[in-house]
Amino acid sequence: MILGIDATRANKPQKTGVEWYSYYLIRALAAEPSQHTIRLYFNSPPEPGLKNLGPHVEYRVLHWPFKYLWTQARLSWEMLINPPDLLFIPAQIIPVLHPTKTVTTIHDVAYKPYPESYRWRSRFYLDFAARLAKRLPLILTVSEFSKKEIVKYYGIPESHISVIPLGFRHETTLPASIVATKFNIKEPYLLYVGRLERKKNVHSIIESFNLVKREDWGTRFRLVLVGVKGYGWMQIENVIKRSPYRDDIKIVGWVTEAEKHTLIAGATALILLSAYEGFGLPLLEAMANQTPAITSDQAALPEVAGTAAIIVPRGNNTAVCNAVHNLVFDAAMREGIVREGMRRIKQYSWERTARMTLEALDALYKRRI
Repeated sequence: MILGIDATRANKPQKTGVEWYSYYLIRALAAEPSQHTIRLYFNSPPEPGLKNLGPHVEYRVLHWPFKYLWTQARLSWEMLINPPDLLFIPAQIIPVLHPTKTVTTIHDVAYKPYPESYRWRSRFYLDFAARLAKRLPLILTVSEFSKKEIVKYYGIPESHISVIPLGFRHETTLPASIVATKFNIKEPYLLYVGRLERKKNVHSIIESFNLVKREDWGTRFRLVLVGVKGYGWMQIENVIKRSPYRDDIKIVGWVTEAEKHTLIAGATALILLSAYEGFGLPLLEAMANQTPAITSDQAALPEVAGTAAIIVPRGNNTAVCNAVHNLVFDAAMREGIVREGMRRIKQYSWERTARMTLEALDALYKRRI
């Protein structure tokens, strides 16, 4: 089998969730023992981490002079004149012309229940992708929650959807002093990692932080926000400006993987209160770095967290403040969460994700449709 993979998201210089999924999965798929040829499609030359993945990996850099429509125009044309046996799209945006055996990963359908958190252009493009996805013989997704949402909003039969959880890679951390100096961060601090956008409920994290700061035990805490600015940033910025503790809120922006893991390792707690998550990778990153997490009872977050995090009701900022208090003063609770996280993280690896993905793709390749 010639397995074609859209590698454009994996090749982005500043990666976030879906880009890292594409990157690590492609590398892990290439490392799996297989008789298949992997053909990677790029819109620009591959970065060093995606080069020299083995003699069974082919590279196709499909040049396109315009900023937009590479997938729908250039990749579609390639599928017409020189298609692979099976095409895998790790990030849902499917070319309008594609082989009969095409598979995509749908990470979530957040724009359906939360349309106000997306620009109209994004909603239009995602709706277009959804119409194409409904015709595919197989959909991959990352959690049981997302599977149910895909069935609910897209009407795709459960039998056409396979759940393959994300993997995890243990990153080397940097000396804490180097990262602290670079970003001017002092302990103790609470940490958020993710895009700074409306659907992530960053405003609720800030309001919870305000409650922590009002307590005698919480006056020394700082809040560190790690991630790029997304849709709804202006509202988040206004919440920060209104906070009486705005001088103790640090916006770091995008960081490298090593910097991110170093910041997680140094935090008193990681806080993730998203209204909607298809998975919630920062929870695994907290577990691996032995940092307790506080997360909401929404979407896939309880599924991923299990008992390795403190789960609070959505919108209950007092519960978040109380959770921070308990992590500061209840050593047994803190140690229990960390211990459970170290046990739970062993379930996740990119090798396992790649193996399950390859098995699903191989089964489809051998199937008559």
